[in-house]
Amino acid sequence: MQRPFAELEEELHQIAMAQTALSDFGGADYRTGLRVLLGALDTDPKLTGIGWQFAYGMVLGTLTARLHTERGWAAQPACLAQPIRRPLVITGIPRTGTTALHKLLSMDAQFQGLEHWLTEAPMVRPPRATWAANPAFQASAAGLEAYFKFMPEMRKAHDIVADEVDECLEILRQNFVSNRFAAAVFVPSYDTWFFAQDEQPSYRRYADVLRLIGADEQDKRWLLKNPGHVAQIEALLAVFPDACIVQTHRDPVQAIPSLCSTLHMSRRMFEGDAARAEALGPRECAYWSRAVEQTAQVRRSRPQQFYDVDHREFHRDPLATVRGIYDHYGLTLRQESERRMREWIARNPTARHGEHRYHVSSYGISEQRIRDEFAAYRERHRFQ
Repeated sequence: MQRPFAELEEELHQIAMAQTALSDFGGADYRTGLRVLLGALDTDPKLTGIGWQFAYGMVLGTLTARLHTERGWAAQPACLAQPIRRPLVITGIPRTGTTALHKLLSMDAQFQGLEHWLTEAPMVRPPRATWAANPAFQASAAGLEAYFKFMPEMRKAHDIVADEVDECLEILRQNFVSNRFAAAVFVPSYDTWFFAQDEQPSYRRYADVLRLIGADEQDKRWLLKNPGHVAQIEALLAVFPDACIVQTHRDPVQAIPSLCSTLHMSRRMFEGDAARAEALGPRECAYWSRAVEQTAQVRRSRPQQFYDVDHREFHRDPLATVRGIYDHYGLTLRQESERRMREWIARNPTARHGEHRYHVSSYGISEQRIRDEFAAYRERHRFQ
């Protein structure tokens, strides 16, 4: 029998403490969002038995990440004074090539990034040679293996690897004020609350998590990626005022249905065949069309902090895109880094895990509605 999540708040904390042998969750401000999310999980989705377990694990994983973070800060308090200078930040509507560009750029050793396993158990990044023996790394790799075994088609849409760079979103969710939850599972009542929140506290915590993870590599520039930054560009620039932002672009007529398809896979993990595909399109259209217009307004006052990447051009010539980014921000592309990038491109054709198929009509929207909601954006970036 599925127990109500609203009654599990303290149990979840106790389990998190038992799993980690840690007890400090930090300030209690996160509990407001946590309680809203727990209530929404009880009332909004029609969770299957395994979906209930996934939801339980999603909340539990966020709490254990907080515990690891607080332990790290307590052990390395000096790291919180470290400056983060001119991070290179990739953002844009989801499904516009952010992941491929991120992983390609991560081949350059001048950068440090957020490896997936460290988003789940933040700590000072250990030497890479020790990762395989690290229990936190082993748990992350095992979790991903189980995830893709249960939902193999998700790998076609968005592959995740424990020792490769991943999205900032996995850190930003620690305050339970995040698009991460409503994107993954059908929780419109959480959405209503979330849309009225200020994410700057989440961004301040996120910046401090970066300081913790990079404490032993302070001279390395951060390479970061999260489509959601385009929806929170003011919060991002409040904590990283000198950020070098790479904004990726693809026609929303293609990007939005692709996003909806990916999110529907996620929601099927929670609700099975009850997952409502038609609820996705209107929500994602509204969220991301608003996001790109907010970013466009911010860009007018600081144009040199943005560099545009057209998805079509990136696919035609990835290294030309890389050179354009480096030229714009005064970076040096060393021969060894270029060699590693060429090898990565050869290993990672577009359809590495199979074709990701979808159709716009499945998601409660039409191509015309997407054109209408993104009209100004499509005109600016010549998607007419």
